[in-house]
Amino acid sequence: MLASPGDLPRTSDRSWAYEVKWDGMRLLGTLSRGRLRLTSRNGNDATSRFPEVSASAPTGLPEGSVLDGEVVAFDPLGRPSFALLAPRIQRAQPPGTHDARLTFLAFDLLRLGADDITSCSYDERRALLAEHVPSAGRIVVPDSFDDGDALLASTDQNGLEGVVAKRRASTYQQGVRSPDWIKVPHRRSRSLVIGGWKSREDSRSRLASLLVGTPTDDGMLRYEGAVGSGLSGSVSRTLLEVLGDLVAEQSPFHGYPAPEPARGDVLTYVAPVLVVDVEHLGRAANGLLRQPSVVRVRPDLSYADVVEGS
Repeated sequence: MLASPGDLPRTSDRSWAYEVKWDGMRLLGTLSRGRLRLTSRNGNDATSRFPEVSASAPTGLPEGSVLDGEVVAFDPLGRPSFALLAPRIQRAQPPGTHDARLTFLAFDLLRLGADDITSCSYDERRALLAEHVPSAGRIVVPDSFDDGDALLASTDQNGLEGVVAKRRASTYQQGVRSPDWIKVPHRRSRSLVIGGWKSREDSRSRLASLLVGTPTDDGMLRYEGAVGSGLSGSVSRTLLEVLGDLVAEQSPFHGYPAPEPARGDVLTYVAPVLVVDVEHLGRAANGLLRQPSVVRVRPDLSYADVVEGS
């Protein structure tokens, strides 16, 4: 069951419960012979990627029970970090090679032993989850809250990904992106300098994405990523006209990561003059912004106005 994007229901509507939206990997955990067999959303077996989670199966669950949740990597300060989790997802790091503590946050129960309970309400499933899955070791049942506005403010203040609202009377709808679950992510915004653009060899007159960065002490840019979302046709055409007058022979980016063209891409660099506001969902494992989107062009800001951000 997947959440639909939308607005947070009114807190006065008591038919909703609210949970933290975690920045992890969604998995189903099936109890088999005292261990959790972990399965990803596309049906792949992920048990070998997270053996420490698999070995922490709850003792109060009967054989065959199925948990729904997320594996989350916490940094030394206790904050979820997708960048720390990504190497394990990609199998780039074996277990035990970094300090992140992996935790399976079990937020739903789909089967209790031989009994399919997906037709039970959210409140009923959560009660059974709390009864049979004590938070211990690497398996934790996260809290559910009544005040969505307070939780939204708290998650924003603490740098968490957002909130998921769940209708208390709803059943578990397998494979459905349902309006009974609503996700409200925090998209953080920051100002970045345009250092170039990307186009396609077969359509060089069209701006596919902007190459953006943060100013560094030596007058260059630290690359933050390519931003294609949020560029409407009119904005794209206007930007391309302006950027065409700023074309530079050398890249304004230095260090790693650096812009890398895919097959068929053409990169054009410009003098770092123009500033745009970009929304994003934190950082990926390679340090670049996740799901960035252009919000607006900032003609009131210059290179010198943009400072190092998170």
